[in-house]
Amino acid sequence: MSNRTLRPDRRWAGPLIWLMLCVAGAFYLASHARFATSLASFMPPGKTQAQRLMLTQMQDSPATRAVLIGISGGTPLQRAAASQAYAHALKASDQFVRVANGAFKLDASDDNRLFAWRYLLSPAVKPADFTVDGLHTALKRQLDALNSPLGMLTQRYLAADPTGSYLTMLSAWKPAQAPKRQAGIWVSPDGRIALLLAQTRAPGLDLDAMQQVVKTLHRRFDALPQARDLRLILSGTPVIAVHSRDIIKADAQAFSGAASLALMLLLLLAYRSLRLLVLAALPLLSAVLAGTVAVNLGFGEVQGITLAFGSTLLGVAVDYPMHLFSHLDRNTPARHSLAHIWPTLRLGVLTTAAGYVGLLGTHFTGLMQLGVFAIAGLLAAAAVTRWVLPQLLPPGYAPVLRLHTLVRISEAARRMPIGTKSGLALALALISLGSLWLHRGHLWEDNLAALSPVSPASLATDRRLRADLNAPDVGQLVIIEARDAQTVLARSQALAHALKVPLARGWLRGDEMAARYLPDITVQQRRQAAIPPAPVLAERLQRALVGLPFRPGVFQPFLESAEAARHLSPVTPADARGTLLSARIDNLLYKQGGHWYALVPLIGVSAPQTLAHWFATHPAPGVTYLDTHAESTRLMHSFREQTVGQLGMVAATILLVLFIGLRRPREVARVLVPLALAELIDLAVLVTLGERLTLFHLIALLMVAGISIDYALFFARPAPDPLSRKRTLHALTLCAASTIGVFGILALSSLPVLRALGLTAAIGVGTAYPLAMMLAQRNSPQTATGRTTS
Repeated sequence: MSNRTLRPDRRWAGPLIWLMLCVAGAFYLASHARFATSLASFMPPGKTQAQRLMLTQMQDSPATRAVLIGISGGTPLQRAAASQAYAHALKASDQFVRVANGAFKLDASDDNRLFAWRYLLSPAVKPADFTVDGLHTALKRQLDALNSPLGMLTQRYLAADPTGSYLTMLSAWKPAQAPKRQAGIWVSPDGRIALLLAQTRAPGLDLDAMQQVVKTLHRRFDALPQARDLRLILSGTPVIAVHSRDIIKADAQAFSGAASLALMLLLLLAYRSLRLLVLAALPLLSAVLAGTVAVNLGFGEVQGITLAFGSTLLGVAVDYPMHLFSHLDRNTPARHSLAHIWPTLRLGVLTTAAGYVGLLGTHFTGLMQLGVFAIAGLLAAAAVTRWVLPQLLPPGYAPVLRLHTLVRISEAARRMPIGTKSGLALALALISLGSLWLHRGHLWEDNLAALSPVSPASLATDRRLRADLNAPDVGQLVIIEARDAQTVLARSQALAHALKVPLARGWLRGDEMAARYLPDITVQQRRQAAIPPAPVLAERLQRALVGLPFRPGVFQPFLESAEAARHLSPVTPADARGTLLSARIDNLLYKQGGHWYALVPLIGVSAPQTLAHWFATHPAPGVTYLDTHAESTRLMHSFREQTVGQLGMVAATILLVLFIGLRRPREVARVLVPLALAELIDLAVLVTLGERLTLFHLIALLMVAGISIDYALFFARPAPDPLSRKRTLHALTLCAASTIGVFGILALSSLPVLRALGLTAAIGVGTAYPLAMMLAQRNSPQTATGRTTS
């Protein structure tokens, strides 16, 4: 037996290695992959202090964790009972740190702690309260209260708190703009909707966690005995985020399914082979697997958005097997056919991958993940096309090339005089530049709201619930930052004093801050100092009781509790946890990333620009005024400028790779001119159609560049043989038709993101294909003498 017989068939080395790598990659993802759905990594980095603070709040703050809840239908009593039962059910869940419905109920431990802290927290405590005259006046006031509707409550606390500090404190804690109350709960102004407010434990941008929160909200409500005649209304940042993802996911699945079906039909019509249809999917599936593994290895997790957008960016990977299939010849082994086109295909792969290198230079994780995903995926798809597909192709296969009309058009474009081509290209460029110039004032969309997939009805529901709950205007707030809670509270006190000027001038109606409920240690100690020692207080109380009908010794609890208050440690946010005080400050004071933040929502801001100027001219340490709409617009503007700069780096990288691969400036220009002109025309058509450009248009333009450079490279190949040109035309026509069809379907979506991607890619590729045919093909050498090539 010969050595040749024993030697393994080396043809299958590539497919076997590929199969082992796929199994290893799948095993790695199954055991080590982390998939995340937080939007935080796709937030652009802020350049100013205000923008950084705004992004910090957007990524995780009480505002992003607040769920607004309404219960409608039924009778007022049914709604009140359902509100109480629903609040109790949600409090029993570990998914919420706070649930409020307006019911004011203190348990014994809460009441005891707050009562003991009354002299430290009540804003009414002052030295005059503990003088003879102050005590006498307070005792007379208590006598009058005993005969009022609040007599029972006054009698409960009279012996230990004759100054009324505790009830004064609780009264001062009523929210500045409290919702209407009916039957002991919050209701809408017309009384037809019971209102609740819940704060989630998980961050609002953790979409998987928020999905579970929304399910819990519906499940707990449906389990209520009263739910049959009632309707649950949900809104707030977590609910809107989950709703947005569901809309995008459903639309993306529907349109992607339609696009995939269209692509499959096109491949079947073109090649008439189920086997080739399956083989065409291998590079794309390998690309997705390789990209996912690379991102997980490099970043420790894969964002869901990276996977979704990255798979779209890898659409060019389907073109690689089509180039191979269209160049097959019955009398030539597949690997030899591939070797003939491999130098051009390889250069196309490298230039496309180089285009995504620019994403690695950004400063936030989302785009960097996209870059790694696309580069790893493209290289994997090319490798599978080069070393796996030729061994799996059926022997003796060659496609039927029915392109008679298109061949005549292509040949006419090839023979077109250079002067005509240049003039036509220049005219198209000037028209496109003119269109962009005419629309220069409306090129960009920097309003984040314009990208929202949420329906106007959902946004209207959110506005209505916020208004009914009298929630402060989240668009105008002050953020106070420091390394510890006490400094934040002290700065809040100083801000409260400073805001008297804008309040007096009518620039705003009010504000809400944690220091109103929990003053800093210095203020608490000053209030403690107002309480005289027990002997002095007892002597003053004795004199104050003269002429009043109180029994001797009835106020002994007051003397004991006042003396105990003099020696209490100041109340901290940690001490307040689990009390009514905590419920008041949790949304306004919190720790994040080693820093403490106090949010001061401003109510009824009527002059935001004037107020912003006032804050700018009255700076205070750690205090930042934030107009979220204005700052988000400035942030998107700066991010857009940064992205445009990255696209410049992408162009430079592609140019460098082309120079290395083609070596001659004329050949580089032959490839780049149709690509650059296609991008310019794409932009001009978009703005003429009324589109305002966003980040997603820019990503799609990057994708158009990656796809279209293949067209120019293949049309520019030296191919004097008419059959070779015909095969190239067949491959490029299928690539262009599949891309235009797939993204044309996405362009029909009503979602801004999918529409931007689909419309930009369809227009760009639809323009790049004929431009590459006209400008990249080499002119026939016989053109100058008027002769033609058969």
